[in-house]
Amino acid sequence: MKFDKLRPPSWQRYLAHHSAHDGLWIFQHVPKTAGSSITAALSAHAAPYTNIAADRAADQPLRAQYRDMAANAPLERNGVPLRSVSGHLWKSDVDLLLSRSPNARLFTFVREPVRRVISDFRYSRTPAHAHWEKQLADFPDLDAYIEGSPAVRNKTVFFLAGVRDGDPAEIVPWILSRFDYIGLLEEMALSHAILSHLLRMPEAEAEHRRTTEEVAANAERPTEAQLDRIRAMNRLDEALFNAVSLTHRRLRARSLPEMAA
Repeated sequence: MKFDKLRPPSWQRYLAHHSAHDGLWIFQHVPKTAGSSITAALSAHAAPYTNIAADRAADQPLRAQYRDMAANAPLERNGVPLRSVSGHLWKSDVDLLLSRSPNARLFTFVREPVRRVISDFRYSRTPAHAHWEKQLADFPDLDAYIEGSPAVRNKTVFFLAGVRDGDPAEIVPWILSRFDYIGLLEEMALSHAILSHLLRMPEAEAEHRRTTEEVAANAERPTEAQLDRIRAMNRLDEALFNAVSLTHRRLRARSLPEMAA
């Protein structure tokens, strides 16, 4: 039962379907969408767990590393099948994992697109980013980033569906029908509670860690004109965000204790 079928009246069937699943859960982590708190929960409560992460010091390109690991990383540990796996995986990487574990369940998180782009811009200017010095040289300010970086345009949909352009009326329903659950950073407490029900994890308090907001290199604040340009470049991401938000607004009308009763 996929996310596109999730409504308050179908919650019990949806919960029963997924909470009975003892196999693999795949977290497709779109950058800057609350992944740190989710991976911490998976590591603590959905083990055996592994995070697929590239080696920045390796000669092999990062995306090639992800592709190789998706194709070859062990899906068991000490003879026990993995319960969860995460990573900054593109659609083709997830397809490889699903080909190896066809019954795996798939989830992700989305975020309001303009906020996600600004957060991504700030993160790219810190040493935590794989190529931060090149980012600073190529995009010395936000205007340069908006005009020149592919990360500005529909990055969430690109990760999840492999496209940056297209008809939202076709692409968004496809994404909603592919994923078993899609969380919402702006509804972190509700999303974390739902995910905890699905994976049978303790409902520890969700934490969204903001690690790039106060760095000196990120002092630039966007103007309204810049925000409007970013918004215009993210119509697909906006359509997806709105669809996911609608489902969460419907669910918020009923408390989780009532929904899980």
